[in-house]
Amino acid sequence: MRLARRLLLALWAGMLVTVGALAAPVLFATLADRHLAGTLAGALFRAVTVASAAIAALLAWIGTRRIEGAARLAAALGPALLLSASEWGVRPYIEAARAAGATGGLAFGAWHGLATLLYWTAAAWVGRELVRELAP
Repeated sequence: MRLARRLLLALWAGMLVTVGALAAPVLFATLADRHLAGTLAGALFRAVTVASAAIAALLAWIGTRRIEGAARLAAALGPALLLSASEWGVRPYIEAARAAGATGGLAFGAWHGLATLLYWTAAAWVGRELVRELAP
């Protein structure tokens, strides 16, 4: 089970970094249409969130089969909850702000910044768990 946990964490961390630091920036650098780039990046982030939920569920299942308690469960579910909050809690405001100019007193940039903060916090959390798992 330890190998499975390590592999899942490595897959998860790699997926988060690849999409957040490579794929999304390349879309904006390559495509002339920023709206299309944003739409494609949004689809990638949505896919990452769904995949993250599946990985978190597997990690939680693996963790409950071992005597490790709430810490392992939080480590598995916490990043997925942050990504879900960004996707289904913040994204509607981002889209509304893009359409209307501002939502809830915040502009597009503020909502996008919050989503970015949630995403990279989740990525750092997964990375920390991977480092802990690989430590001797």
